[in-house]
Parts: sequence; C-alpha cells; structure tokens
Amino acid sequence: EGACAVDARIFVKTGPEDILSPVQILPPVPDLLHPSSIAVVGASRTPGKVGYAVFRNLLNFQGELYPVNPHAEDIMGKKAFSTITSIPGPVEMVVIATPAEFVPDIVEEAGNKGVKSAVILSAGFKETGEEGQKLENKLLSVARETGIRIVGPNCLGIVIPPLDLNATFDVQSPLSGYIGFISQSGAIITTVLDWSISRRIGFSSVISVGNQTDMGFLEYLQVLDQDPHTYAIILYVEEIRDGCAFLQYAESMRGRKPIIALKSGSSVRGREAASSHTGSLAGSYETYIAAFKQAGIIPAYSLAEAFDVARLVVSEGYPKGKRTIILTNAGGFGVLAADYADINGMELINLPEVVVDELSKILPDSWSHKNPVDLLGDSNASRFAKVFDVMTKYQHLWDIAVVITAPVAMMDPKNLAHEMIRLSRFTHAMVVGCLLGGDSMKSAIDMLGEAHIPNYQDLQDAFRTVGAILESCNLNENSEQP
Repeated sequence: EGACAVDARIFVKTGPEDILSPVQILPPVPDLLHPSSIAVVGASRTPGKVGYAVFRNLLNFQGELYPVNPHAEDIMGKKAFSTITSIPGPVEMVVIATPAEFVPDIVEEAGNKGVKSAVILSAGFKETGEEGQKLENKLLSVARETGIRIVGPNCLGIVIPPLDLNATFDVQSPLSGYIGFISQSGAIITTVLDWSISRRIGFSSVISVGNQTDMGFLEYLQVLDQDPHTYAIILYVEEIRDGCAFLQYAESMRGRKPIIALKSGSSVRGREAASSHTGSLAGSYETYIAAFKQAGIIPAYSLAEAFDVARLVVSEGYPKGKRTIILTNAGGFGVLAADYADINGMELINLPEVVVDELSKILPDSWSHKNPVDLLGDSNASRFAKVFDVMTKYQHLWDIAVVITAPVAMMDPKNLAHEMIRLSRFTHAMVVGCLLGGDSMKSAIDMLGEAHIPNYQDLQDAFRTVGAILESCNLNENSEQP
C-alpha cells in the first residue's frame, strides 16, 4: 500500500571494519590549535628531506620542540632523542615524517606516552591500494587502543600562524589572520599560502586532512568553531565522512561563523582523480552542493570566490539584513549594480523624501534622485563625504552600502578611501568598495585593505559575494539575522 525509497552508499572492503561499535566511545578531539610541546619523528639534518623542512619550519614555534632521530645527537641546535619515550617532559603533539611501515609503531609509542595528537605526513596508506588499506586499518586500531587522535596520514600537516607553528614542508609561512582553511589537498594549501601573502590574507589555522583515517571534516570544524580567532572557515572537499553529523553541526553554525566549501569531483574524471589522490569516494557533486546549501554552507566554484566570501565576513561581519544602497560616480555602473543586486537577493531601498531632500541640498540638480545614488561623473571625494554623512545619519534605513567609483580627473582615490574608512567606522552596516580601474586605484585599495574594508575590481564579484552571505544565513527570506 506504500513505498519507501532508500538512498544509501555501500562500502565493499577487505580487512577489519573501520566502523565503531555502538559501545565504543572515541577519545575527545584534542586542542590542535594550542599545543605546548611538539616532537618531530623523522627530523633530519639533511636538506631536501621532508623531516628537514618540517623541523626547520618549526624552529620559531613558541613551545617546546623535540627532534626524534636515533642517528643524530642534535638537529639545528636542538638536542635529539632516539625515541619519543626518551623525551623527559610531556609531549602534546607528534609530527611524523617517516616511511609508512614504521608509522603504527610510532603512533603506539606516542599514545602510550600520553601524546594527544599525531600529525602524520607519511604517504603509502589506503591511497596506494589494498596493502596500504591494511596498514591504515592497523594504524586506526592502534590509535583507538591508545587514545591518540590522528591528523592524516598522507597530509601536508598543520599551520597555526598565531603560534608561529608551521608543521608542514611548505616553503611559505602565511600571515596571521582570522580565516581557518581545511583542505583535502596539500598542493592546494601550498598554492593558496603562496598566493595569499601578496594579497595580505591571513589565517588563524590551516589544516591538511589527508586520508581522514581518524579525524575528518566534522572534528576539524568543531575545533575551528570553538576557536575565537577564527571568523570564517574555508573547506576544500573531495569527500566528507559522517555526512549527516557534519551537516547538522554546520547548520548549528549558521549566521554565527560562515563556512565556505569548494567541492571537487563535478566530473567523472574528477571523481576518479579523487580516488587515487586520497583514496576518497567523491560521491555525487550535485548532492553535496544541495546538502551544503540546506545546511547554510556557502558553495564556492573557485578558490578566489571562496576567499572573497571569507574576507568579506572577516572584515565586515554578517549584514543585519539585505537593504542596500549604491553610491556611485558612474551611471552605467549604477545600472549594472542594480541588476546584480536584484540577481543576488539584495533589496535596493527606496529613498525616503527626507533623504532625497537632504541629498538635493549637497548634490547637483541632475543627480539621480533615487537609489542607486548617482553623484555624477565630476564628483570628488568631498562630494562623496557629504553623501556619506547623510547616509550615516539615516543608517537605520540600510544594511549594506556599495561604493562604486570609476577613475576620473576630479577624484583623488586616496581621499575617497579615507572617507570610506570614516563611513565604515561610524556605521554599524556593511561597507563594500568597488574602486574600479587599474594602477591609479592601487594606493587607495591598499588603504582600504589596511582598514579591513574589502574592495572588488569586478562589480559582479562584489554582488555575488554579498549575495552568497545573505543566502547562507537566510537573509534573502528574512530581514533579521538569525
């Protein structure tokens, strides 16, 4: 008389099951972001080796640092130890850069010493096939028996810029900031960190998840959610384990701390590449995107888009609503902006008569007399400043201000940037810059960046970014922030 549809994913594998029995309780997720002591197993004095690069990167770490290598007395000025057990003091985190076959025994030794977490850089596990899967199963069993939690294996490592902690073999150490980045690809991390420095993008933490043998996106999300220095979280995803629990937790963060996800595997070849990369089953791309949206996760379709969204929230916070004003010296860009605002769920407010009257006192007679507010092509920074003063007076009427300017001889971009900074400081709303053009705008854009005001040199990018944030916290449907 009825029907029930079941949609399930079945894993066929050999060897012991990774699935926990109902009575098995996982050890707590360790505080990955504040270790007081780190041991590096496989630390090396030989340039070109992973153990050399990782240990060199950790020399600025603010806590205790111990190299572990039975064939060295000291490494880079630090006394070396033959084993983890021989280290006299407590160790909170161990970083492992040895051949894969030695890793389970090292993890067992670390767990028995009371180490809380192991960051395993070594490759050679399930991503290599059946024998690698067996070794990974053994690694997980050891972790469960000793209570240690695992980052990786087959990962780049972790970076905590506020602590000068760089437990990776990357050549770059990123700037400190408020974006948490969790990635299933180490190469994407190294590229992003290199790219981020010239753009002054800072990170609270960077985590390479690798094969997710033990901890996965859910656990890392919990860690960053509890971190007061992380304002926005970016994910690069090939596969998410524990999907239901992950989505439930992500939804609980809606409107509090944004999550932006770049999902790979939209093509058959992409899903095949994911399988050989980290042993992942990529799953349906469309299903992931739909689930992300339902949970309030913002889907991104490029790394640049993901960082646009994160930087806007870090700089300006969540808007209180979708009511928008557009202020420009270029009528054509004002028309385009109105279109983009409508497409992206932003509501252009109708200017009340009292606002129109006040603006008419300070603007030429031929100004637009409506929103978008066209200040006309001969505007200078002083004219914008007077309009900003009116909008500050009536800031209860709007939630988002987009300031658009094209390069003209009358405009000193640096003076305009100064006035935009003043507008941002004296209002509680979101201020977004669109200083369009090229080299003539660079110094002004740098000023905005130093004041944490985002600027977009592509108008569509600006409105798409704001629209994504509105959608993630349901502000397209409600004027109040959840």
